[in-house]
Amino acid sequence: MKATRERRADPLRLVAERTPVEVPEIERLRLESLLQDAITGLTLHPFADLKGERVANLGVIYVQLGRFAGVESLYGWELYDRILRVTAASLREDVASSPLAPGLLAMSFNGSDGVFLLFDAARRAPGRRSVTLEAEAGRLRQGVGRRLKQALGRSAVDLMHIHATALVIPDDPRVRLSRQVMRALAEATRLADARESGEKKGFVERLKSLLSAKKLRAVFQPIVGVASGEVLGYEALIRGPIGHELEMPDELFAVAREGDLVLELESLCVETVFSSLPRVARGKRLFVNASARLLTHSVFLDDRNLAEMSRMHGDVVLELSEKEVVFNYPAFREVVGRLRAAGFGFAIDDAGSGYSGLESIVQLRPEYVKVAHTLVSGLDEDRIKREIVGSLAALGKRIDAELIAEGIETPRERETLRNMGVPWGQGFLFGRPAARPVVLRP
Repeated sequence: MKATRERRADPLRLVAERTPVEVPEIERLRLESLLQDAITGLTLHPFADLKGERVANLGVIYVQLGRFAGVESLYGWELYDRILRVTAASLREDVASSPLAPGLLAMSFNGSDGVFLLFDAARRAPGRRSVTLEAEAGRLRQGVGRRLKQALGRSAVDLMHIHATALVIPDDPRVRLSRQVMRALAEATRLADARESGEKKGFVERLKSLLSAKKLRAVFQPIVGVASGEVLGYEALIRGPIGHELEMPDELFAVAREGDLVLELESLCVETVFSSLPRVARGKRLFVNASARLLTHSVFLDDRNLAEMSRMHGDVVLELSEKEVVFNYPAFREVVGRLRAAGFGFAIDDAGSGYSGLESIVQLRPEYVKVAHTLVSGLDEDRIKREIVGSLAALGKRIDAELIAEGIETPRERETLRNMGVPWGQGFLFGRPAARPVVLRP
């Protein structure tokens, strides 16, 4: 029995005993498994593919997914893993059809957000049109962007700013090959970082212009009874100017985080919402998104500011995203108590998205729990999603909080939620965000 346990603990030893493969070959396989990225399927270092061969003219293309937006922080590692898989598949497909394909030496992942492609720049497909390394880098970048949009649609992909750089490094026999390759990779990365840095600076400057000119606009989406169609209230959402590259809130806040302008952006969002209230929203509950940082700021907590907001709308629910991490719940609960005393209610947004383990719901005991749209989408065909929503409903009952399901788009989703006893819903099925919202009756 002991021997069996030892064999299970060392599968490579078991393989060696049952196959004619030499032990050094087993060790080589072990090293290759360590050098390969499980998500992209690419090697984690080009030396694994180069095998120590010198190249007279080493061509390097580096494709980097923009780190500017913090997509992984916004949407989670599962989505970012999918982005990496699509990127790797896109590069494989486009390189296979490239005139430079015969010269491909290595394709490797940098372990974070970039892919290196190494070519023998002198080798080309016979009879194919001539193409420069720079032109091919641009084609690969466009291919990645196109396939990401096809696979993932809007929002997350719109935050991906893809960069591609290309350079050719003549061989220098006086320099050790490993150092020459590493310097080439570092230079390609530096060029991509420089491009990204310039792009970031431009976006931050354009956001500053929007803030100084107060160019934001508010739209409102109805929250209605899943069974009755009764209007509970409206969620206020923020937008940039129509057609602007920073029109959508994800882009606005991604740039604000980069430029340390989140507090300024949130303050203008609140001001814009209360100055743009449509008539239909004045007599209903108003849901307003706010971060813990804004809610704890002295200017927001000023009694005159709270009184003015209450004067403009007497029934406000502040939405705090479950994605946001609160580091000091005892102190934050004091702020929540003060805001409740001033007449404000609370909702936890994005519940079930899995970022904070539902701790915010337990700690803050909100009046409403808003189920993340990712759980609502297709839940009529997904038993696991229904079980998670059911668990949220049970938790809501225990703390006296009502559920609001976000992102309802189909009658079957609505019917499933109705059968589960979820009282309130929000989504395109009931009405789209608009300056003057219209409630649809499915």
